[in-house]
Amino acid sequence: MRQRLIPIVWRTSLLMPLVLVPWLARLDAVSRQLLFQWRGSIPVSDDVVLLGIDEASLDPQWTEFGPWPWPREKQAALARQVLRQGARRVVFNIVHAGPSGHGPEDDIAFQDVLKPWQDKVLLSSALVRQQLDDSEQIQLRRPWDINHQAGLSVFSMDDFGVVQSVPGLGRLQSMLEPFPRPHPLPLAHLAAEVTPSSGDDGIDFLGPSGSIPVIPAWAVGTLPEDTWRNKIVIIGSTAPSLGDQLETPFGQQSGSEVLLSAVSGLRSGRGFRSPEAIPLAALVVIWLLLCNWRIAGPSTALGTAIVSTALGALTIGLTVVSWCYGIWLPAAALTLMPFVAGGLRSGDLFQQESAQRRFLHSVLSRRVSPNLMRDMLRSGQESWMCLGGRRERCVVLFTDLVGFTARSNVMDAESLFGLLNRYFQAIAAPVLLEQGLLDKFIGDAVMAEFGVPVHRGDRVEALAAVRTALAMQANLEELNRELEKEGLEPLHQGIGIHCGEVIAGNLGSSDRLEYTVIGATVNLASRLESLTRQFPDYPILMSSDVRDQILDDVVVEDLGAHLVKGWPEPIKVFGLVSLRSSHDRVN
Repeated sequence: MRQRLIPIVWRTSLLMPLVLVPWLARLDAVSRQLLFQWRGSIPVSDDVVLLGIDEASLDPQWTEFGPWPWPREKQAALARQVLRQGARRVVFNIVHAGPSGHGPEDDIAFQDVLKPWQDKVLLSSALVRQQLDDSEQIQLRRPWDINHQAGLSVFSMDDFGVVQSVPGLGRLQSMLEPFPRPHPLPLAHLAAEVTPSSGDDGIDFLGPSGSIPVIPAWAVGTLPEDTWRNKIVIIGSTAPSLGDQLETPFGQQSGSEVLLSAVSGLRSGRGFRSPEAIPLAALVVIWLLLCNWRIAGPSTALGTAIVSTALGALTIGLTVVSWCYGIWLPAAALTLMPFVAGGLRSGDLFQQESAQRRFLHSVLSRRVSPNLMRDMLRSGQESWMCLGGRRERCVVLFTDLVGFTARSNVMDAESLFGLLNRYFQAIAAPVLLEQGLLDKFIGDAVMAEFGVPVHRGDRVEALAAVRTALAMQANLEELNRELEKEGLEPLHQGIGIHCGEVIAGNLGSSDRLEYTVIGATVNLASRLESLTRQFPDYPILMSSDVRDQILDDVVVEDLGAHLVKGWPEPIKVFGLVSLRSSHDRVN
């Protein structure tokens, strides 16, 4: 059930970011702001100029304009000056709603001054929001002079209140629906002489305020005529003291600077648009199929995570490239699709792999000594997978049951298996407790090493082997008491211990490897174990090489020199009595 359900879940999760697109718009807005800051400033279109009413132009000590608001006649005089010098169009980003505060003569003078250029002057309308008690009132303020064309000075904001675009006809209609027709078109489109479309036109911001070219109003008479010839001149406030400050990806800017960016982008063909519904749907379907195909490919959690990350990086790259070409993609949703689906599939695969690793670890730990397995996992070397070995020093312990062959011949197989398993359980635990390597079980014999694959020093390893042998004897006595209660004969074992050089490594074939040790040291340990039959009072025998390493730590009985099979000279043999206590060692 789980195997059928998980693929359905992670494939379905590919659609989840698409459902969350409205809530992911904030991430898209942040990404677009970051892209603007990454790109930096760009030049303004050659045929658009901003004539700004800056702080210096408002200072009576520097100019004769006087305090704001200036008489409309003075504003008209500014427009007349640039129109006389060949300006293509003048755009007032100043709302002249209602009669002038300087009297009706001021309004008449405004009309008279600009009458020769009536078709070249564009006035502004504005939507004004007022908070009245618990309600909000929206007013459409139109210019008082109906002889000039007027456009709506308005911009669309993102979820953070940052200017994003010039509204298209669709959004504009919903904004102006409460007001009587005819509705004004966006000022930016009229100024740029571009027909507005149904969708919003994203603004390609020129840069931060300090990088945007602004000609101050006080400097109009000081500039050559080429400054204005065949230019679209925007007249508006840029002084922060006059308000009209908007938040942009480059920080706060005046509404006139934002309008300059919008008009410049529309004139030069720069700007941003969201894809139409059909191309966007096709893109999403292709992306869904690609994500489904690639995420389903890897069979491991790591592979799936890598593919998901690569798909996410691909989305980010496509988003940046599309942005550079003026296309807004729903980047957050497209990027989250592979991450969500890939994360779910990676998590499921990781759980499966973890369960498999636990299973394999459990199986392997019952077939390989924990000490060896720890070294294999810690080193991570390929040498563990190759045939061959290397010279090492270690202590070899060999133990075998005495007279068990005859006993096994009269036992049924199930009882024999059960008895051997109980015996091996009793004698294997001390080897592992002393960090020895449980090499192999050979019939009723056990072979163990101390010092491979990690050697702690001859004395330490020899002591570990002796303590193991004594613990084996103690555990066997406990097992024999249990066997006597069950009416079974006790078991007897012999143990041989020798130290020296061995070849430690992988033995077998490339298809089946076994880590073990071989050499004369192993053979002598086995011979010492066989020699215990001659000394029933000393079931633990060791060579002089072992005794010399731990002379002050053990009590032994010198059993003399003995010839053993396969050894050219007699071997001095010592029977282990006990470990010396710390008190005995001091004395």
